[in-house]
Amino acid sequence: MKKALAITLAAVMVAGSLAGCGSGGSSETTAQTTAAATTAAAKTEAATTAAKTEAAASGETEAAAAETDKEWYGNDDGTPVHIRLWAGVQPEYGYQQLVDNFNAEYADKGIEAEYVMYKNDTSGNMQLETYLSSGGEVDVFVGYGGRPTLLNRIEANLVMDITDYIEAYHFDLDDNFGKVAMADWRFGDNNDRIYGIPTKAEYRPWMFINEDMFKEAGIEIPYDGWTNEEFLAAAEKLTHGEGIDKVYGVQWGFDYTFSAWKGLMQSVMFPYVTYADDTATAVAYDNPIWKEQLEFTKKTIDLGYAIPFEDEVSEGMTLQTTFLQGKAAMTMGISQMRLILDNETYPHDFMTAVVPGPVPSEEYMDGVHNLHAQNNSAGDIISIAQNTPYPDACFEFLYWYVTGGQIPLVTYGGRMPLYNGIDLDQVVELTAAHAGDLLDTQSLRNYAGLDKSLVVNPVSLTYASTEIDDVFKEEVQAYLQGSQDIDTTISNLVTRGNDLIAQAIAAKGE
Repeated sequence: MKKALAITLAAVMVAGSLAGCGSGGSSETTAQTTAAATTAAAKTEAATTAAKTEAAASGETEAAAAETDKEWYGNDDGTPVHIRLWAGVQPEYGYQQLVDNFNAEYADKGIEAEYVMYKNDTSGNMQLETYLSSGGEVDVFVGYGGRPTLLNRIEANLVMDITDYIEAYHFDLDDNFGKVAMADWRFGDNNDRIYGIPTKAEYRPWMFINEDMFKEAGIEIPYDGWTNEEFLAAAEKLTHGEGIDKVYGVQWGFDYTFSAWKGLMQSVMFPYVTYADDTATAVAYDNPIWKEQLEFTKKTIDLGYAIPFEDEVSEGMTLQTTFLQGKAAMTMGISQMRLILDNETYPHDFMTAVVPGPVPSEEYMDGVHNLHAQNNSAGDIISIAQNTPYPDACFEFLYWYVTGGQIPLVTYGGRMPLYNGIDLDQVVELTAAHAGDLLDTQSLRNYAGLDKSLVVNPVSLTYASTEIDDVFKEEVQAYLQGSQDIDTTISNLVTRGNDLIAQAIAAKGE
């Protein structure tokens, strides 16, 4: 019951807020956005009724279902408690709207939220952890960097175990977020303790393309995916000019989103992308597909269709300085959709489409691999600080956030929700209304509508995983810059990776 109500209220609040904020859209866009949210509210009203019926059928009394619906979370003297949400995204990309929505909804329940942005880099994360340790500045936070980062914070006693709250709220995480997506976020000896909930669904092998450039070159938009050969032919047509006026077919994003490029290269090999099998006692880099994919990438560089590795890194090239300025027709970096939507900060006059990255051959054009449907990274983990003085209020906020309060992050930031209870048709409508002519709606619908049941977790996060990742980047950089050949690169990856695994096993005494 409660989750359906949360979505209804969030949708209504978004509709009201969009009507009053300066998003740069027309009155028609505002009307479309409001209509979409109204429809969402009607749908979730029906869902509320259905939830009551389900609870009654299962023998759950309405009193039990509502046991967590406290009327007041504030202080005994009638003043609200003040909680701070920290996250690594600029407030204008939905976070300020999110806390404004929450404060309006919870004004009579005694909780007041504030948004604090931290920089998601080494110094910013150090600052976050310092405040988590000292207490008083952080109550709820969104973390990045995957399981290893959260595990380190758990071991440092910086993060609250929220398992008991989840049980009290009758909140089935596997049902609402997917069993596979939740697998990496269970901790403890029995993998039954929860310290954070993933909120964002992200298919990293998808990419942005300049749709206007594609149409001018007579290239069909690859909504359903394409092969490396087709991609290479398109990159050739899209590349033109010389010197500072050159437009590249592709920017791989080696500097600002290396993990997305790597995710594309390894996508068809899931689940054995780093480790050769479930024992994780050997690396998988002798898989012939790794050699094929690395050679494909280097070919795009050698033919002049892709920005060279050394140029991207030495000049600190980003999506903003290349793709959004028309200097590259394609780029990786699906996590940065918010920049595509922000025409005020990054003005551009072309339409972007979101499409699957290429696969090695026709063999993988099977309706799954060509869409990279098996490769969903569940991210943006929301957690509660171990030493917050307001745990009840914090979990209420966290629950509200994951079950619908995060809608502004979708509308303004393009962050697709992982929660299954959010109507993705409405997500697309809201985002498209905000984006206007900046984003191809059909492509967004394809991306948002991928079947999450097809997701497969890679064998990862085991022996020497961080060190192996470092070796991969080092050896691949040497190859892409031309200082060693492909056979030497593969040999080094296998030898060094297996040595690291053997050392890690020996250190554990296994």
